[in-house]
Amino acid sequence: MQVLFLEKNNFHVYLAENADDAVDEVRKHAIPLVLSDIRMEESDGLSLLRELKKRDPKIVMILMTGFGSMEGAIEAIQKGAFDYISKPFDLNKLLALINKAVKHIHSQNQEEKVTLPVALEGPRTLIGRSPEIVEVYKTVARATLSASTVLIMGESGTGKELVARAIHANSDRKNKKFVAVNCGALAETLLESELFGYVKGAFTGAQSDKKGLFEDANGGTLFLDEIGDITQGLQVKLLRVLQEGEVKPVGSNELSKVNVRIVAATHRNLEKLVQEGKFREDLFYRLKVIEIEMPALRERKEDIPELSELFLKKYSAKLSKKVATISKEGMQALMAYNWPGNVRELEHQIERAVALTSASVLAADDFDFSTSRTTPAIPAPMVPAAAPVLYSGGSLDPRSLEDIEKEHILRVLKEVDYNKSKASEVLGIDRATLYRKAQKYGIALKSDSEK
Repeated sequence: MQVLFLEKNNFHVYLAENADDAVDEVRKHAIPLVLSDIRMEESDGLSLLRELKKRDPKIVMILMTGFGSMEGAIEAIQKGAFDYISKPFDLNKLLALINKAVKHIHSQNQEEKVTLPVALEGPRTLIGRSPEIVEVYKTVARATLSASTVLIMGESGTGKELVARAIHANSDRKNKKFVAVNCGALAETLLESELFGYVKGAFTGAQSDKKGLFEDANGGTLFLDEIGDITQGLQVKLLRVLQEGEVKPVGSNELSKVNVRIVAATHRNLEKLVQEGKFREDLFYRLKVIEIEMPALRERKEDIPELSELFLKKYSAKLSKKVATISKEGMQALMAYNWPGNVRELEHQIERAVALTSASVLAADDFDFSTSRTTPAIPAPMVPAAAPVLYSGGSLDPRSLEDIEKEHILRVLKEVDYNKSKASEVLGIDRATLYRKAQKYGIALKSDSEK
């Protein structure tokens, strides 16, 4: 089906049964673009990628996988893959990706990028296979290849610090320190002395010199969580560090050079804060050289079963409980809930359920949403997968929820003449979410220059 689709779109397609055949086909026909599964019987896509890159560093390769993971995306892109796509995927999305690769081939005149070894550190990492989280994996992978500043945005509990740690652990700074500070948890004067350090006598209680976190993280990564909470006075001082690469301890007139990569995170809408005059525009653009938007858990509900299984295993082992699985009704309750606290809230729900149950299977009533910030969702009744859904007005609508959502987004876009800001406002989502959904459903958005 994919071959016919590509041929209908004017691509000449060569087929190969395995990696060896693929190498032969590329050699015989000078094929510039290769689309390959990561998992194959006799070899794998990464081995094929290495072999083809060895023969021709400029060959462009897109890897496909049914087992999307952050580690896989990082490894694929750091080893030279042009892109990484998780199955199942929309054919129009694949076509857009291939067209992008073709443009790259036509304009390719730069040297092959240096790749870095992959060694994702620590047991905690992002997991999931939804299109939304796979996009995060790919941006993380590309962020590891540079020292540019990164701004991670998203609701609390979505995993922003995990992303920051993954970027550090897979960069050429991984052997240096990763230092994290929550900017929203400290008063301005305390945060300033923590970040920049101070000299003896700078203030009451400063009985000796103290090195700040910028100097402590020298050569490594400084993670500034909740960057949207810092005062304008500190914004000016942080901007100087980003511009000049130097810090001045509190009470000192001497400047010290530092080489620190900044990864910042916030749950606030910084663009709105800039418009309101509460956040410096120049600092905002200095921070968002690489921008990562973390999807809320309600936007990637297909990842809930995998996340739940991970947390179930973790807390069953930690609490020495023999809880093997979650019942159908229990999983249905988890899938129906809106998760205002995101992945962190899901983890806490699983931990609580495992701690209190005396059974080997978690049921729906093992979960307690009564203290949540939103009204608990009521699980829908169990119905056969092929059954039509009940639509408004009492009529039966055989369409899937995704088809209905796509139609609604298209209708709103047309009504506002494809004005993305107005469409986001009407739909009740931010622009980043609108872009993700448009990409997911193959909806063409006019460029900013057009609208």
